[in-house]
Amino acid sequence: MNNRLKTVGKLALPILLVAMFSQISVAAQDQMSVPAQDTGGDKKLEGSWNHAGTRIDCVTGHAIGTFFAMFTFSPGGTFWEAGTQTSPSLRSASHGVWSHESGRLYTTAFQFFRFNADGTLAGRLVARQEIEVSHDGESYTATSTSQVLDVNGNIIATNCATGTGTRFE
Repeated sequence: MNNRLKTVGKLALPILLVAMFSQISVAAQDQMSVPAQDTGGDKKLEGSWNHAGTRIDCVTGHAIGTFFAMFTFSPGGTFWEAGTQTSPSLRSASHGVWSHESGRLYTTAFQFFRFNADGTLAGRLVARQEIEVSHDGESYTATSTSQVLDVNGNIIATNCATGTGTRFE
């Protein structure tokens, strides 16, 4: 019996060492990532979109002006935006996050830095947006509210907007 234990011990040790020091592949899914297809066949928000926005008066709802932007919703919940409402010399690209709320509804929160004409920092703009993707996943409608902040973080203006998006492919 003692010889058997020694033999098993001699065989088990190399197997154990191989298991400990070998690379093990494990399939995992990023918990924040949203699959490309919804259970109803609806496409998700993930991807790049052409966005057409309309700034509106937050009180009256009257249109103030239009602008265009490019939105990218990356896997894992990060968001990127480049807009045309302000000259690139006066603002940075936007960075933010997005999340799936339920069904075809999503939210985003993003910000960009604002600059004065002389290149000094003027503050930042923080936007929060609600998006509803169409059943076919090729378009969306959105509403947003943004706060314009000075360099000290004080709110100096609040803006509202609506928008529509079409999937960029």
